[in-house]
Amino acid sequence: MERPLADRGLHHYVASGYVVIHQAEQFVVLDVANVGPDYIPGHAHADTLSFEWSLKGQRVLVNSGTSVYGLSEERLRQRQTAAHNTVVVNGQDSSEVWSGFRVARRARPFAVETGQSDNGVFVKASHDGYKRLRPGVVHQREWQVSPGLLEVTDTLTGKFESAVAYFHLHPAVNASLIGGAIKLLLLDGTRCEFVVDGGEVQLEDSTWHPEFGLSERSRRVAVKFLGPKICTSLRY
Repeated sequence: MERPLADRGLHHYVASGYVVIHQAEQFVVLDVANVGPDYIPGHAHADTLSFEWSLKGQRVLVNSGTSVYGLSEERLRQRQTAAHNTVVVNGQDSSEVWSGFRVARRARPFAVETGQSDNGVFVKASHDGYKRLRPGVVHQREWQVSPGLLEVTDTLTGKFESAVAYFHLHPAVNASLIGGAIKLLLLDGTRCEFVVDGGEVQLEDSTWHPEFGLSERSRRVAVKFLGPKICTSLRY
């Protein structure tokens, strides 16, 4: 008899739209939710299908957070899709955000699925935020979590001019680009390898905002799609 998903460390909180996976050394939080309540979406970010990943109690992949309110370019930048661990298509946000607290055509997740794999668990979901493009595009993402591995597969259905998947690193993570792969070194000495199939990898400067009024220098991995699908593996 197969064990229930909760026994494998996967909890899908359907009402909120979030999934939490806690397996041994890994802790993952997945966003398969609507961007906010329909009646008050003003605080929303264009972050559909983003996620955060911790390893051995240390934060590794983090969304960039919020440090400012009001009307400013920085407030807008922090709300945009590129400030989160997800995919930007044709330079557009998955949900239209503007001004300080405005949201227009919003991404809606659909086809959310959770299940067991051979050695772990998986979560799969799509969103329609890029169907407003001409022609429209659907982003599907699948996470596979198993011992020693987090694998993220992004698939774009429809024609597009450009697409980039962003993965923001916590400031405490040391990163270097070596031979097309990203090498990560955590504070406790744990080493991770960030390997991509189907994409072109760059390491870029960014910022992280753990609380209001605070900004810290960080790095992010940008993966340019070379086709309709990329597979990103984090091995340790």
